[in-house]
Parts: sequence; C-alpha cells; structure tokens
Amino acid sequence: MKKLVCSYIVIILLALFCLQSLVAQPAINFLGNINIPHGQSNTTYFSSCWGWVSPDGREYALLGTCNGTSIIDLNSDTLKEIQFIPGPYAGYCLREMKTWKQYAYIVTEGGGGVQIVDLSGLPDTAILIKNFIYVDSTVSPSGNTTYSHTVTISDGFLYLNGSRLWKNKGGAVIFSLLDDPTNPEYIGDVLTTYFHDTYVRNDTMYASAIYNSGEKGGLHIIDLSDKSSPSEITNISYPGSGTHNSWVSMDGKYVFTADEINPTPHNMKVWDISSLPLYEQAASWQQEPSSIVHNVHGRGNYVYVAHYTAGMGVVDVHDPQTPFTADWFDSYAGTSGGYAGCWGVYPYFPSGKWIGSDMQTGLYVFTFDSLRPRQRVRLVTPPDSGEYDVANPLLQWTSSAEQSSDPHFYELHIVGNGLDTAIQTKDTVLYGFNSPELQPGTYHWFVLTRDEFTEVSSVDTLMFYYPDINDVSRGNERISSFQLQQNYPNPFNPTTTLSFVIDNLSLVSLRVYDVLGKEVALLVNERLIPGEYEILWNAGNLPSGVYYYQLTVGETVQQRKMMYLR
Repeated sequence: MKKLVCSYIVIILLALFCLQSLVAQPAINFLGNINIPHGQSNTTYFSSCWGWVSPDGREYALLGTCNGTSIIDLNSDTLKEIQFIPGPYAGYCLREMKTWKQYAYIVTEGGGGVQIVDLSGLPDTAILIKNFIYVDSTVSPSGNTTYSHTVTISDGFLYLNGSRLWKNKGGAVIFSLLDDPTNPEYIGDVLTTYFHDTYVRNDTMYASAIYNSGEKGGLHIIDLSDKSSPSEITNISYPGSGTHNSWVSMDGKYVFTADEINPTPHNMKVWDISSLPLYEQAASWQQEPSSIVHNVHGRGNYVYVAHYTAGMGVVDVHDPQTPFTADWFDSYAGTSGGYAGCWGVYPYFPSGKWIGSDMQTGLYVFTFDSLRPRQRVRLVTPPDSGEYDVANPLLQWTSSAEQSSDPHFYELHIVGNGLDTAIQTKDTVLYGFNSPELQPGTYHWFVLTRDEFTEVSSVDTLMFYYPDINDVSRGNERISSFQLQQNYPNPFNPTTTLSFVIDNLSLVSLRVYDVLGKEVALLVNERLIPGEYEILWNAGNLPSGVYYYQLTVGETVQQRKMMYLR
C-alpha cells in the first residue's frame, strides 16, 4: 500500500511539473488580420512588411502589394488601412521597404527607383516625396538604381541590394541619409557578386549571395568601416547554397541564415562567427521540412521566422546551438511546399506587437508573451523649471525595458543657447555633465529610446536653468582628463585595438596618420561620456610601415606610434 501511495505521489508530481512547464512556455497571441489586395500576380497579392513608429509611440505597418504599399494603423483593436502609396507593378508583388526617421524607402523589381515617403503626417497623410534614381554617368546605361530587389538601412546609411543595372553586378550600392534623407548621397558600393539582401550592424555587412552556390555564394561578411571602399572579412560558403537573408545574435557571435533555393536544405542555419575569419555551422532548424524558411529577424533571444507555407512563428535562441520552436502560427491553408504563404515578419514594435505578411491572406498582428511592451521614458532629474545642480551634476530618467531581453539605448538631447547634444548611453542616469558649452541660461532636454530600427521620444520635454558659475573648477575652464594607451597587438596585421579612457563628457576624435602626416582613418568623432573605450582598426590594404594614432579631447591632444607588418 505504501508503494502504491508513493507511486501516486510521483505521478502527481510529474503531472504538476509538466503542467507548470506548459504554463511557463511563452505563447503567440493572435490580435487580427487585414486582407485588402491591390492587384494580383498569379495567386500572390502581398509581399514584404515592415513597421514605423512615430516619435510619440504610435505604430504603423507597411505592407507590400502588387501595385503599391499599404499603410495600416495598429493603434486600435480594429486594423485599418489608412493610406496607400501607388507604385510600379511587380511580378510576385515583390516590394520591399525600410524606414529611417520619418521616411519610408520602398523598392521593387518593377522599376521606378526608390520611393521616398514622408510618414510624419500619419494617420492623416503619407506623402510620396520623390522617386529617387541614382545614375553614374561614367558607366551609363549600366550604372543606375532603377531596379533593386531589397533595401537595408542602418545608422543613417541606405543600401540598395540586387540593383541589377548597377555596373552589371547587382551587389549593394551605399548612400548616406545623414545630411538630407530626401536626397541620398552616393558613398560607394560592394560588387563582390549579386546580393539578394543584406543585414548591417555597426560597420559590418552580412550579404546574402543567393544565386551563387560556389565560392562566391553563401554569406559574405564585409568590413564597412570605410564605406567608400569596403573590404571582405570572410565568406561563409557551403555546398548548394541559396542564401536569402540573415540576422546576427545580440552578442555578435552567431549569424542565422535562410536558404530559399538551390540543393541545400531550405532551413535556418546557425553559424558560429566568434573567431572570424574562421566560422563553422553550429546548428540548423526548420518547422516543416517541406516548407522554405524565407526570412529571419531577431529581437533579444528570439528569432521571428517567415516560413512560406508553414506560416510564421518564434524560435528560441537563448542557446544558439540548440534552437527550438517557442510557438507557431500557420497562416496558409494550402499544400505545404513552394512559394506561397508567409513572406516577411517584423518584430520591432515597442508595444510588443509583431507582424507577419502572408502572400495570399494579408497582414497578421500578434503579441508574444516574452516580448514585453516598452514603457515611454519619463524625465526625473532635474525637475521641470528647476536649477541644474552643478555640485552634483546628473540627469536621470526612467527605464524603458530590460536590456538583457530587449536591447536598446538612450539618446539624451539638451537644447538651448546654440547647443544640441546627442549623447548615447544604455544607462538611465548621466553623471558629471558640466560641458564647457553650457552657458548660463535656460535649456530644454528630452530622451529618445532607440534600437536598430525604431526611436521613441520621452513622454515629456523639460526645462532647466544652468546657473552662472564663478568657480573655475566647475566652470568653463574645466579640462578633461584622459589617457591614450598603446595599441595591441603591436606590431599588427591587419587589425589592432586602440584604447583610451576619458574622465569627463567630452568631444573626442581618434585619427590615424601615416609617416607623411596624411590622415588615413577617422575612427571616432563624437561626444562621449566618461569611460573606457576600445576601437578595433583594420589597416586593410594600407602599406606596411609606421603609423601614428592621435586622440583629441577638447583642445588637448595625445599621440602614439604603431607598426603595421603585412
């Protein structure tokens, strides 16, 4: 009898454990679907999707259709198409888009260049500013950007991928949006081979070479520190590759790729890139073996997957070497296999919503239990209309989200008397801000919460008064303390790390010169908060020899020598 009771207890405990596991498993929550076609290509009505968030946190979906781009309001329980931007007809309705600041940049294989759309008037208006086509007169007619397969935007730079009339290569053409987002400035190109899509983080590009299965196929990893002259770091090549797109883990140690064509399995592959230029495959994942993984986009420790006829869902990559399905939604009712079903996903809305586009049935909106809504920042110190405490100088605001699960950063703006800062930090407090540029008077300040693709302003913009200071130690004659350290390794080939420490908020530049005094690299040129910094420099194709690196903090300069041996 005692054994029987013990057995019952074990069974009950196991049942409770299993129930707890089921309860703890994060789930996808369906919010709605909207299906408003604009044209048709065979059985396809829709293509890619992306998102835009206004400065006050309102969220909108952009959905590609055969004859243009649909803009959908996500801010109420009822999904509603509020604007439509007509565009050139495209086979398979192929239309891709990205956003930067208040603008959307839309491309298609149907021609017409890049549509630049001003979204700042939403929900009332969205205005097509222009169709941008860049022409290189030195190589025309094979030097224009009339057609592009996809578009990438990162840190204010626009990348047109698969521009098949660009120098007969179709690589990636690079433009800057920093000075004028409505008039992109040509910077350079990457012409290794045809690139179907690219993902860019900081100064590294991950370029998917879908049509080449040999040594030029796979995923090309490219150094963009000099965007006018990019250089390849390595190429992840594998038999029968048909690499369609990619995303990189938060720590930069793994890259996730999707294969759409050619003999390789059409799954999501995980690559260990922690020791570049060396790499190795760490894992693979697929929801349905007969269905193609089309696009992967990550946020935090999860990858959101567009899986064609298998639908769309979320993959847990807390351990990238053992990815597994967190939850799944099948949007496609037809037979598994082929080019139908879910085209794209977008998981970057601050509210915690994410979207997926189905080629036959339109836009789907979800939440995911582990994707917590961000909170709009509120300003704390100094209080509105208060006096700035120069004896204990700090600015403080509330947190938007947990950094460990939802990576983001803050951008502090202080505006007044000719000053407009843009100080970036992951902290919610900035100590020691007594800039020499602060003159007695009134200033306004606010904070942006930013990530790779969105930025939302703090709920409030406050004012503070900066007092007149006669104490030189706290006034305009304050000198920043800093130290420039010896690079390592030294000598080096071709990369080395340059390190420095600054004690005060300062305008900092770090430049590299050859022995003739010619500047060969500008590595840093921005306002930095106190701390230790390490900058990785790749000398690339520069000749061997002695180089000097020079750190300027305010009006003070330090310089050291290093040796490059190829």
